[in-house]
Amino acid sequence: MEKKAEILFVDDEERIVSLLRMMFRGKYKVHTATSGQQALECIARNKIDVIVSDQRMPEMQGIELLSEVRRRSPATMRILLTGYSDLAAITGSVNDGEVFRFINKPWDQDDIKRIIDEAAQAAQASEAASTLAARQDETVLDLSGEHSSVLVIDDNASDRQAMARVLGDLFMVYTAPDIPTALKLLEERDIGVIVSEARVKGRDVGELLSILKRHYPLLTTVMLTNSVDSDLIIRLINRAQIFRFAPKPVRVASFRLAVAAAMREHKRFQMHPDLMQRHRVAASPEVEDAALVSRIASGLSRMRARFARLLGAA
Repeated sequence: MEKKAEILFVDDEERIVSLLRMMFRGKYKVHTATSGQQALECIARNKIDVIVSDQRMPEMQGIELLSEVRRRSPATMRILLTGYSDLAAITGSVNDGEVFRFINKPWDQDDIKRIIDEAAQAAQASEAASTLAARQDETVLDLSGEHSSVLVIDDNASDRQAMARVLGDLFMVYTAPDIPTALKLLEERDIGVIVSEARVKGRDVGELLSILKRHYPLLTTVMLTNSVDSDLIIRLINRAQIFRFAPKPVRVASFRLAVAAAMREHKRFQMHPDLMQRHRVAASPEVEDAALVSRIASGLSRMRARFARLLGAA
């Protein structure tokens, strides 16, 4: 008999965790906690596949909790639940907690069930790879050399050049002023990490990143933003699994660290392909640009061949 996934719901309101327990107890083994400390104690006692935490809690906020869970139990899938738009928490959920999805309160029942199902499936499919990767010393991951290229997408020429200079001693860097040029480079070059503005020439780059992440989860992304558009950032987390956010104007030290972390993740995917289950995104045909999908599809055969070669070389 297949073992039920174990889900931990954390919210300081007892009625919320009680409702979630009732919703999911038939399908999963459900644990609940009403504080961050209780949640960490639960994590220590049980093998939790998915944690769903509210953001606004006393003593320990949700992103602080998810960040600590990431350290103590890296195989646990992390989901942030909140009823307000807090840009710092949203970006922090990527950079510190590496959340799988972001869910707004009040939630849609079908959406929350689908998201938790996806997280539980990803946790179980990647369990062995997650454990092995967590034990691996990061210093064994060679970030230089072949298959370590970075693609910078930005419509400001001076910013593109500045970022290329900042990263040039670490990686081979290619730059693109627009999405068509970026697609051409992706078809022709072995790109591991994409660094991009949230919008390029007025266009939401999230569409491109979402499609690419669905077909090529080996790619990791660092998103540059000076925007306070929290709805856009939420969409980028949920639809494109952005790995890191970096502020613009770029702060050199933190920017280099963010891109290096993204490249490490790309290398881990190569070494442990099952980890990509944890970063898969669902198709959203109702919001996807049909012309962009068609444009990407035209280069799929070459891109597939390269990605297969990258995985085969791991």
